[in-house]
Amino acid sequence: MKNLTWISKAAVAGLATTALMLLVVALVATFILPLMSKAGLLLWLVLAFLTLISSGLRISIGSKRAESHSRRSAADMLILLAVILFAGPPVNTVGPATVLAAILACISLRDEDSPLQKLANVSIGIVATFISASTYSLLVTSNLFGSGANADAALPVSALLVPICLLAVVQYVLSTALSSSLLYLEQDVSTALPSQESVVWSLTTQLAAVASASLFYSAIYGEGIAYIILGVAITVLVQMLYKFNESRIDAVKRAEADQRRHIEEVATMHMNTIESLAIAIDAKDQTTHGHVRRTQIYAREMGRLLNVSGAEIEALFAGALLHDIGKLAVPEYILNKPGKLTEAEFAKMKIHPTVGGDILRRVNFPYPVEEVVRYHHEKWDGTGYPKGLKAEAIPLVARIISVVDFYDATRCDRPYRKGMKQEESLALLRAMSGTAFDPKVVNVFVTQVEAFDRLIDDEDIQEQVPSASPDGDYTTQTKPDAGLAPDLLGTPNELTAGFRSITEAQREVFALHEIAQTIGSSLSMSDTVTLVSSKLRAIVPFDTCLIFVVDDRSGKAIALHVSGENEELFKKRRLNVGDGITGWVIANGRSMCNASPELDLIGVREDVAKQYRGVLAAPLIRENGAFGAITLYSKNRSSYSSEHVRLLESVAQHAASALNNALTFEKTKESALVDPLTELPNARAFYMMLEQRIAEGQRMGRESLAVISMDLDNFREINEQFGHAIGDRLLASIAGVIRKELRQMDVLTRYAGDEFVAIMPMAAGNVAGSIGERIRNAVESQNFSVRRGKTVEVKVSFGVSCFPEDGETTESLLTKAAKRMQTDKHRRKSLLTLANIPVSTIESLG
Repeated sequence: MKNLTWISKAAVAGLATTALMLLVVALVATFILPLMSKAGLLLWLVLAFLTLISSGLRISIGSKRAESHSRRSAADMLILLAVILFAGPPVNTVGPATVLAAILACISLRDEDSPLQKLANVSIGIVATFISASTYSLLVTSNLFGSGANADAALPVSALLVPICLLAVVQYVLSTALSSSLLYLEQDVSTALPSQESVVWSLTTQLAAVASASLFYSAIYGEGIAYIILGVAITVLVQMLYKFNESRIDAVKRAEADQRRHIEEVATMHMNTIESLAIAIDAKDQTTHGHVRRTQIYAREMGRLLNVSGAEIEALFAGALLHDIGKLAVPEYILNKPGKLTEAEFAKMKIHPTVGGDILRRVNFPYPVEEVVRYHHEKWDGTGYPKGLKAEAIPLVARIISVVDFYDATRCDRPYRKGMKQEESLALLRAMSGTAFDPKVVNVFVTQVEAFDRLIDDEDIQEQVPSASPDGDYTTQTKPDAGLAPDLLGTPNELTAGFRSITEAQREVFALHEIAQTIGSSLSMSDTVTLVSSKLRAIVPFDTCLIFVVDDRSGKAIALHVSGENEELFKKRRLNVGDGITGWVIANGRSMCNASPELDLIGVREDVAKQYRGVLAAPLIRENGAFGAITLYSKNRSSYSSEHVRLLESVAQHAASALNNALTFEKTKESALVDPLTELPNARAFYMMLEQRIAEGQRMGRESLAVISMDLDNFREINEQFGHAIGDRLLASIAGVIRKELRQMDVLTRYAGDEFVAIMPMAAGNVAGSIGERIRNAVESQNFSVRRGKTVEVKVSFGVSCFPEDGETTESLLTKAAKRMQTDKHRRKSLLTLANIPVSTIESLG
């Protein structure tokens, strides 16, 4: 009883008073019974003892909300037995049954915490039992059921069945009605009425108690011990049935709890997946994870203030994540274009709400996320897109998202513009209220923004431009010139230039002059990039410098040189052109500064990526466009000035020319040693590598070395029949087959025409011979396609020479292997000729 009113207290007091008077009457009637008789005081004492013993066998029936009137005990059967024995002939008193009910109720007091609840339960037990027993007594002493013929003798069970059943029903109804009435008076309407399940199980329990009591009554009046055994069996079986049912309900509850937990885990996983997708979308638009988190908080709080439904709150939370999912269909160069979009570009941009809505329609969210995504670019005055909805025709959730998304987006730096201070962003919101945005939503947001910003303190990673620093970043004392550097080039910050020391200016001039004078003095790629990074440190601050060059074969930007911190980690960097800040700089040939470094460090360990606060990248440009970039990362500096951009671009301009020359030299050098057809080392490379291997073998105690000379038989016929283009393609295919049969340490070269030579370090003659046979079998087992439906077979001859047995110079080893290859070729031709001579001719010669 938690919400007691004066009415409920008065009801409990009245009930307790009534119960006390009835109990006094019952006690008097009990203790005036004769001691020795079939319905005497001694029998009652036995019943009282059994009640004490069996009272602990209690079960709870039905739902927890009806628990106050659904507890049952095996001792309830003894109370019914007391009613049958004492309330009917020959005693005709309800006292013994009432006292037993009071004893049982008192024993059950430990189940209740409230003293008034204990008093109420005892009173209900006494009153319900007294009234129901009195009803039973009236029924059996009347002639209504044919049971009043002999009022002074015990009645047969057949005459008592209907009164006993009515007794059980009346007792249950009275106790339930009194309990429900008290609960109702406590204003606890939800638990006032018992559940349907509780009623069914309770009446079943009462029926079983009636059957057991009737059997015990029959046994007492001479029907034998078999009735007692049957009565006990019914009581035990009912008790076990309820225990099993209780276990079943517990198992169901556990299963339901597990299912709820599973559903919650799946929902959490679902939301985490959505968040990951949203972060990927925002990364394409050069935004960050912090934007997603802050927009969620703004949207959720706005929804609560505007009294939207629970489903709409969920829609705002998910919509804050997914409102820009349609940007997957918009090219990146449009998303990150620094200037005004052309009409055609804007038309492509306008498709993203529709695409996003169509994507989410398939997800079938149980709340209106699709409306958020599809209509968050509609404007209050009807000039938005995609539908041109106006005013309140725009869903409220979409109006909320458009306001909060606009505010946070304008507060943060983007690669194509600087972020605004809070007062600037709010002023712009007010100016657009009534045209782009719902005035009511704007007004609520503006008045509550300070409270919202306090809520995001834990989530914010300090991406919003702080309003407290009027002139820029206290750490670097520079304004965050967020944007594309070519727009800034030639317009250095005048305050910075004015206060820069003469010494610093001289150092920059000297460094630039030294780079210009010395950067082209070497054609070595490694020397060039090392010089650039070392001289750059004197004029532009950085913690890590990476110089990227695009690989012509893979098309990826490769970190050619790394200097500074985390050098070993960044040496492995590979980027797709267009990805991240560096990829964007290379793809567009324009510098970028003051974006979030995390956009460029995807794939880098999180603990390392979080250390960097600023990034500056400039392209390396030649006649046909950018072929690389110089990227600087800073841990202490969150922004670079336009002066830094100018200096890096000046260095990049000189470095691009030198690096292009070095790349051209490397390619020329490589082409001089590589056969362009098979991409194998050519004859010149063969001589260089073989001389190197011979020198190594001599130093290593004349370690063995094998040379295999290979020649394709009758390959000229293939060129004459099918053409040199097909012959060249065939040579490349054969080179691939041979390469697979060699060891990883072996070197295969195309010596000339259809000749191949393999160098096999640490290989004896027998090993080289077996590998030669393996190569021959591999090539001759292949059917090489030359035309559609036409294949040819190719034969191979080979010879082997070994160092030092066959010579100790390149010429001697190659000559010996070539002679043995020619011997192998002639032997094979002779065998082929002999195989073609008719048998009769051979016999005649014999």
